Amino acid sequence: MTVATRDVKRRQQGFTLLELVVAITLMGLVLVVLYGGLRLGLNGWDSGERRAEASNRLRSVQEFLRRQLAQSMTVYETNDDRRERFVVFAGRSEGIEFVAPMPARLGQGGLYRIWIGMANGRLQLRQRPYLPGDPAAGEERINVLLEGVSAMEWAYFGPERDNDQESPQWHPDWTSTERRPLLVRLNLTLRGESWPDLVVALVEGPR
Repeated sequence: MTVATRDVKRRQQGFTLLELVVAITLMGLVLVVLYGGLRLGLNGWDSGERRAEASNRLRSVQEFLRRQLAQSMTVYETNDDRRERFVVFAGRSEGIEFVAPMPARLGQGGLYRIWIGMANGRLQLRQRPYLPGDPAAGEERINVLLEGVSAMEWAYFGPERDNDQESPQWHPDWTSTERRPLLVRLNLTLRGESWPDLVVALVEGPR
């Protein structure tokens, strides 16, 4: 038997040990690449789902806040000697307080004194039944609207006095006791990502 004949027979018998090792190594590399691509795809899918869920949750909260602020009322009270009238509204960059009806699922009907602001990384709504002259009336209830709030800022637009000759502008705090602002704006940062501002017009006039 010649050398050439032996080589042909060896090839016909199967792979050599070296060829088998090379084939297994290449297959392992292919599997690693495929697994990496699959894992990257799954991570991207999970990230997309989480973002979509966060976006849907934020839109729901914004619609709820829009309704509550749009339904809020310009309510006036008088001080103890009943000589001065002031509007029941408090606007700060860190929180807003106003009077409005609450949905049945969150309240029991009637008007409520509502505060919305940030506490411990959460956007919270605090509510208690509105009783003129008693800001501490009834039991306070707290509802968490959003988790993972990195930053939050309210702003208020309008003239702060009825006889103010200056053009309306945005204010970080609303100091007027005579009237409410024309617009309120909420800027939210969730888990380090800024979201579009929520701007709501308030209905002016006593109720």
